[in-house]
Amino acid sequence: MKKLFVVILLLILGACSNGKEAGGTEKSTRDTVVNKEKELKFVVAPQYEGKTSDLIELGKKLTKEHPEIGSKGSMVIYFTGAVSDGRAALMLVNKTDVDIKKDLEFSLSWSYDGKAIFDNQKISYTIKDSGELPSYTTTLILLPLNSEQLELVDSMSDPSKMALSMSDVKSVE
Repeated sequence: MKKLFVVILLLILGACSNGKEAGGTEKSTRDTVVNKEKELKFVVAPQYEGKTSDLIELGKKLTKEHPEIGSKGSMVIYFTGAVSDGRAALMLVNKTDVDIKKDLEFSLSWSYDGKAIFDNQKISYTIKDSGELPSYTTTLILLPLNSEQLELVDSMSDPSKMALSMSDVKSVE
């Protein structure tokens, strides 16, 4: 059920970020543009390179099967549908032309059916722990959940009722 939820969620989010065009001519133009885009790659922190886990395999699989996630020129975050050891696995997507080589901070708002999981929660992405995030790459970040948050995340069944956004992204010296 969770795998189906993840696939449906990614398809919905992908459709939202890419938009839909009407008519055959516009579609073939969009296909040409997509083909010219850089290939999206999944990366892990240096300490995890060469290692494998269910989460790393999930990240690789989602990146390969859904290269449409995110939109050109943007950095976005998605919920993968996975929870491991009380931590939600979210996918950070960098489709900018900028390699992220410094620590980042951003605010995360995440809700389901009007109930907040995180409300402008400050998140730190540290290069030391998570590795650099080059242009056109994805990586996983794991966010600890308390029992109430975990219960809400586990109850998710309708991707259209979920809202997830990041804001106030800034580099930290």
